[in-house]
Amino acid sequence: MTTAIREVNNSIWFSLEEHLTPLPTDTKESRVWHVLPAIVLLPSGILTGCLAGAAKVIDYAVSIFSWKRPEDPFKDFSAVLRDSRLWKSLGNLEKAPPPGKGNPNFLFGAATCTYQDSGAKNCPNSQWANWERANLPEENQSGESANLFQLYQTAKGRAEIYDRLHKLGVNSYRFSIEWSHIEPKQGEFNLKNLQVYVDFCKYLRDHGITPVITLHHFSEPKWFHEMGSFENEENIHHFVTFAKKIFPYLTRSYQGHSLVEHFCTINEPGTEALSRFIRGVFSPGTFFNFTRAGHFLKGVLKAHCVAYKALKNIAPKAHIGIVHQYISFTATNWLVFPVTRYLTRLVNDVIMNFFKTGTFELKIPFSCHIVEKNLQPKTDFVGLQYYVRPIIGLTGPTSYYNEPMTQMPFHEDPEGLYEAILEAYKAFRAPVIVTENGISTHDEAQRFRYMQRALYAVRKAQEKIGEKNLLGYFVWALSNNFEWDMGMKPQAFGAYQVHSGRLDPMPKKGMNAFIKVVEAWKRTWATARAA
Repeated sequence: MTTAIREVNNSIWFSLEEHLTPLPTDTKESRVWHVLPAIVLLPSGILTGCLAGAAKVIDYAVSIFSWKRPEDPFKDFSAVLRDSRLWKSLGNLEKAPPPGKGNPNFLFGAATCTYQDSGAKNCPNSQWANWERANLPEENQSGESANLFQLYQTAKGRAEIYDRLHKLGVNSYRFSIEWSHIEPKQGEFNLKNLQVYVDFCKYLRDHGITPVITLHHFSEPKWFHEMGSFENEENIHHFVTFAKKIFPYLTRSYQGHSLVEHFCTINEPGTEALSRFIRGVFSPGTFFNFTRAGHFLKGVLKAHCVAYKALKNIAPKAHIGIVHQYISFTATNWLVFPVTRYLTRLVNDVIMNFFKTGTFELKIPFSCHIVEKNLQPKTDFVGLQYYVRPIIGLTGPTSYYNEPMTQMPFHEDPEGLYEAILEAYKAFRAPVIVTENGISTHDEAQRFRYMQRALYAVRKAQEKIGEKNLLGYFVWALSNNFEWDMGMKPQAFGAYQVHSGRLDPMPKKGMNAFIKVVEAWKRTWATARAA
């Protein structure tokens, strides 16, 4: 009975939402007749909503006085998604099989972004240089951050990067080509800076590290940003021109194969749309404008499609993917539900449906209805980023079951990575590389616990979708760095601490969980080779 009430309530609210969403601009349907049913649906929705709330209370009361066999996370890991307290019943995770078991080509790596790890002093032509100066306290601005771009340019610096990667045991390194380094002014290309990246990739290859490149990671040249960025679709060709310019240098044959084999076109388009036009914490600093967010997101996704086709024509064997952050907001209160519903739609659902159907569609009641069909998106892999499935209450981010909070500040949610991998694989219909995952904390015991559990979740997801469909895992980040609108502090994602612009010589203690899993993975493929 209670299930039926909830289903009726959901059906009514879905219909109400449909009638309160603006019609597409090219429709011939009467706007009056489109909105009219909402007059009947609204009181019906309120009534069934109250009944559904009462049913939920009754269900809870019944559960208190009835015995239910506890779920077994060994048989079904998804039980942990429903109740994070079940982590304890899994016991010691150190002996669990690692992700990539038996596969020496699995990409275990660390990830970073050039603007974040090198700062405004090294990237003065990025739109972020002006934005952070105007919006962040001077003591929390990026400065030179971890100064990695300078390290890329010298033999000593490159050796320092390799040393830090080697201590983590990884075989791959994901970083971004800073567009403003290559094209600081429209049409003027700095080939000297491009050669820095090329030489660094060669150094990585020489030392057994596979480079993975991101072409657009939130940062772009000021001139492109001032033209309207991807919100203005006439600008897409500028990004494609940049990508085509650098691609031949990065895909030349080196040591018998392409210098770089894996490319991510654009990083987290949904998150960027949210941050630019809903939260207002990225330039241009617009608040709750779903129309602009939708047009920006559509432009970014179309830019990926155009770039994918153009770059495949240059290097058909290159693996080209897009990066998506899986975020699913949960409301603890019905008053917050509309907010979490439409935020999830913008940052997650629209993108996944785009790759499922080839249609871009964003519908927000009283705000916008943006549609474009037959876009035929393609991707060789999906770069999946995951940190948390945020739980939002009336006072902001919160948690269930007294789960620990992180510096972000969101609850600790490693089990959600399992859900993220399964959902991404289903939506994108392409192999998954976890291109970012990590935790911001100053508590190294918490970091150890999170990394151990997250990697266990990765392994369980790999068992579910198939070994060949999960290609790698990258921890975010190599070093503490600039976390965009939150500045340099108090965020602490890095595997390494940074002091005075220098990486510490040893990883943080909490990274031992990650290092142990990588070591276990190496033993599995060494054993397989011996056999």
